[in-house]
Amino acid sequence: MRHRSTPLSRALGGAALLGAAVAVGVVFVRYDADAPRLDVLVALGVTAVLAGAWVLVVRAAPAVERLPAAAARDAIPARLGAVRRDWGWIGAAYLTALAPYAFARGAYGKGGSVLASALCLLTLLFALVLSLFAIGLLKGQLEKPQRLLQEDAARGRVHAVRVRSGGLVRQDYRQPSQTSVGEVLTINSYWIELMAEDGNGGRPIKLRTMDGSSFRIRIGDKHVRDAAARLDGHAGWLCWPTRWKEIVATDKQRELPVAFVVDTGHVVWGVTREEDWQPFLRGGGALVRETEAGLTAVPMERPSRYAPGAHDLSLLFAVGAALVAVPFLLGLVSGALAGLLGAVSGGLALYAAVRLVLPENVNRFMDPELWTVRQESHPSLR
Repeated sequence: MRHRSTPLSRALGGAALLGAAVAVGVVFVRYDADAPRLDVLVALGVTAVLAGAWVLVVRAAPAVERLPAAAARDAIPARLGAVRRDWGWIGAAYLTALAPYAFARGAYGKGGSVLASALCLLTLLFALVLSLFAIGLLKGQLEKPQRLLQEDAARGRVHAVRVRSGGLVRQDYRQPSQTSVGEVLTINSYWIELMAEDGNGGRPIKLRTMDGSSFRIRIGDKHVRDAAARLDGHAGWLCWPTRWKEIVATDKQRELPVAFVVDTGHVVWGVTREEDWQPFLRGGGALVRETEAGLTAVPMERPSRYAPGAHDLSLLFAVGAALVAVPFLLGLVSGALAGLLGAVSGGLALYAAVRLVLPENVNRFMDPELWTVRQESHPSLR
């Protein structure tokens, strides 16, 4: 079970990220300084203490629980809040991109071989490319179709039907790789099964995650996972845009944006495929309804980012990266050995962060008691 995010845990987590940013930043500011690099070592030491305190405080925080029942709302809010930017994730993403260069440059110092210079250049180019890719995290977290639905609600009209949240499903789909012979890929997808309160032949509507792809993890996946468990069993309005035909006409996947506006005052953003929206929009099951200008629905607050099964080993790799850097930061080694240790440190730091977005670790952020896991395979693998 995930833990709540408390003011103290957020403060400690933010301070730990700041400490890591200082350790990386002084390498850029004093890039030609020789060892001992006490400035970097002190920043890394403070970061380790803060990160350890963050883990302890999160473990002591209350567990995230399902929200209490709420009275049914006839009115649909006109203001549907967008998914908030995750500044902690943004900070960690940029630190991940810069860490290999910081370790390589710290090992290099003023002097070094041609090989060391080449390593610094390669890691700097790597940092620049990944930093450009991570700019997507700074943009609005709603895709264009979701923004259109948001605008329609603000204008006063949406297609809507009353639904109740049912099962929470994670599907593991196995398919052959298109690039590597003999390799089988497993693609994870998540959805909330919603049941129309006025009946839909008993067939659930699947609220799937929107893309929002950025920095190897879909924003939509995190948004749905964080909200679904707390809203299990709750009812509300499932809303589609009034301009849905404009989207379908230009979308190859024929997916439509959807907002589950829960009676608790929250909104969950996602998409629905044609088999789910067609009975309600083409079939007339979801009438056009007026929205209430004075009401607002907001996304669910995020739980703590720390999940024991996913983070513990990553934190150990991060500690290992810092420890491997100690010899060259103190000036105990130089030359090729310092460069080798710098490369190992940077690799460990990068792996510590990257492993958190691997499917097997992402799944550990989910409460196994609440989610149903379904496994399917491509026809060629059956």
